[in-house]
Amino acid sequence: MAEIIVIGHGGYAEGIRSNLEMVIGVPEAMHFLNFTMGMDRSELEASLNTLAESLKGKELLLCVDLPGATPFQLAAILSAQDPEHCRTVVGLNSMAYMELAMDPSGTPEDLARHAMETTANSLALFP
Repeated sequence: MAEIIVIGHGGYAEGIRSNLEMVIGVPEAMHFLNFTMGMDRSELEASLNTLAESLKGKELLLCVDLPGATPFQLAAILSAQDPEHCRTVVGLNSMAYMELAMDPSGTPEDLARHAMETTANSLALFP
């Protein structure tokens, strides 16, 4: 079972946590870090490194809001340092987070691919 870390700008991570809490609950395997206004890169990096250190030895899936931005860069560095046990995925929607919360079993690679498929398959246009 992988530990899942959600990281994003403003209240993104807290918003995902709140959304999950309201709909299905938040599993212990999910963690949330916000990159808030006034926070600098080094502060987010320290928070992420502290969390990653507390989860040392576990597989990690890092989920970030935007490609290329600071949360992504920091998550990508962690993934590059341990590609066997860590993956970064970008741009998931609420449906994907719900599926991850309901079943975080599998490798980070498998979870990331499934979450990406869920995001793609849950998009809709009405009418």
